[in-house]
Amino acid sequence: MSSSNPSSRPLIGVFGGTFDPVHQGHLACARYVLEHCALDQLQFMPCHMPPHRASPGVSAQQRATMVELAIADEPAMLLQPLELNRDSASYTADSLSLLKQSMPASTLAFVIGMDSLCYFTSWYHWQRILELSHLIVCQRPGYSRMDGDAPALLKQYAAAPSALRQYTHGKIIELNNPNFSPSATAIREALAQNQQNISELAPSVLNYIQQHRLYQS
Repeated sequence: MSSSNPSSRPLIGVFGGTFDPVHQGHLACARYVLEHCALDQLQFMPCHMPPHRASPGVSAQQRATMVELAIADEPAMLLQPLELNRDSASYTADSLSLLKQSMPASTLAFVIGMDSLCYFTSWYHWQRILELSHLIVCQRPGYSRMDGDAPALLKQYAAAPSALRQYTHGKIIELNNPNFSPSATAIREALAQNQQNISELAPSVLNYIQQHRLYQS
């Protein structure tokens, strides 16, 4: 199989976030992206969080374990632990560069929300991100393609999902997904109040949280 032909390259999505904790909204978004962009695989990449920002008593490894539990029955989804082992801030451009080195024959597509696209040009080496990957943008309530950086970026880089197979990088795919965003803050508050049935969490994740008494204030 020739890696020079973009259409023959594995198409790998990279879904970054804190996943603190991973919830059903993340999973619904991941399934939507896999289907509508015809990805071969979607890798969840939990970002490193400095100790002063992480939820009390919840480690990076525990966030990773919760992701693994949540995607256990999703064969096209994988945990990408690249950023968890760092003890300093992780920049998307650096992480994608490392992923590209480890998967040189693959096409990468980084999944973000419209909220991130609206200030994307303030990201560290944002042009480098588009040299390494495509961007897949999911709608987020309260943010529009008319806000901030989004109009100029979409004018220059927007493409249909089929472009993910036609080019190796540099296209922005805007999806028209429904709202998948239960509030992680509200979920953490419910957990702190020791609520037993939280439908926004996969049963395996909720069980793990309760077993280890995570998010308890």
